[in-house]
Amino acid sequence: MVNMPTTPTIMQGAEPFFFAGSRIGALCVHGLTASPQEVYWLGKHLAQQGLTVLGPRLAGHGTTFNDLRLSRWQDWYYSVLDGYHLLRQCCDQIFVLGISLGGLLSLHLAAHEKIAGVVAMAAPLYVEAKGARFTPMLRYVVNTVVTFDRANDPLNERVLQRQRERGEPAVGRVAYYRHSAAGVAELLKIQQAVRADLARITAPTLLVYSEKDLAVSVRNIDLLTDGLISAPSVEVFRLKQSDHIVTNDVECDDVFERAWSFIHKLTG
Repeated sequence: MVNMPTTPTIMQGAEPFFFAGSRIGALCVHGLTASPQEVYWLGKHLAQQGLTVLGPRLAGHGTTFNDLRLSRWQDWYYSVLDGYHLLRQCCDQIFVLGISLGGLLSLHLAAHEKIAGVVAMAAPLYVEAKGARFTPMLRYVVNTVVTFDRANDPLNERVLQRQRERGEPAVGRVAYYRHSAAGVAELLKIQQAVRADLARITAPTLLVYSEKDLAVSVRNIDLLTDGLISAPSVEVFRLKQSDHIVTNDVECDDVFERAWSFIHKLTG
């Protein structure tokens, strides 16, 4: 009997989201190995302020780990670019907001398309992890370079609790909980692309980083502010208690309000 190919499915909670609103749009972009769930509360908050909000699912995410392993950074960017052009059909101004890898993709979009403002949260323009520069070679040897324990993830518990409080399906963090060598190698490539493009960004920019981020150093702030020489304004919002996923962590409400304040100031 011939084995039939498996029909692709999207993980519960990893679906893209859309909220119809005004002619001002917000494109919310999630990070590496994660899903739109990571920026859903941010998107919901902006939608409650009247914005039209879209949260795309990046290629290779929210399905199977093997899909991520086969993705290139250009595939992730095309997902964001598709979202941008969809919003252009109904919005006069578009703001792009991204967390981690999503922050890099947001900066890259702002360098190449007409963007009213960009919010880059915990964007890893560089990473301090030892051995990261060897990852491009490891992609041809191993599939997984880091594995995390979902059962002992305090952020997952926090997300579950808040989902219950909000009356949402209690699915927790929707992510792969492991990094592929190929995925990290592609992250390093988009870092290079964004570094080369920073001077092309002419949109007002808000940088959001946490002093307790164990994955991405706040020193990225200096690299970005030094490179954003064409941006009319660069604002910095420093968090004190959050780890890397600032859109889900203990200060997420402060992040949402600061992002809205940034947008409102430019459009109000």
